[in-house]
Amino acid sequence: MEKYHYRITLESLDATAAPTTRALRFDFDNHDDIFFILDRLKQRGDFAAEDIPPLAIGLKLLGKTLMKNKENPLLASLKPHFAAFMRELKKSSPG
Repeated sequence: MEKYHYRITLESLDATAAPTTRALRFDFDNHDDIFFILDRLKQRGDFAAEDIPPLAIGLKLLGKTLMKNKENPLLASLKPHFAAFMRELKKSSPG
């Protein structure tokens, strides 16, 4: 079902960081075209442009983690609130 493949890279841009600063890089799959979602969020007009990529990517990563770890009690408590937020985000369209 998941047909889109992505890579996330996180690097420190802090000039004062030691030369051995760690970096994080991981790949993930998703059933959604995240670039399409980014475009849709831009069209809404109710988020600052710099907030859109972290919002969209964060929601997709969190949603997948929630689905994958359904039995985890800590995440289970978040699931209904996350689902309600996603329903509201998808049905509303400011702008």
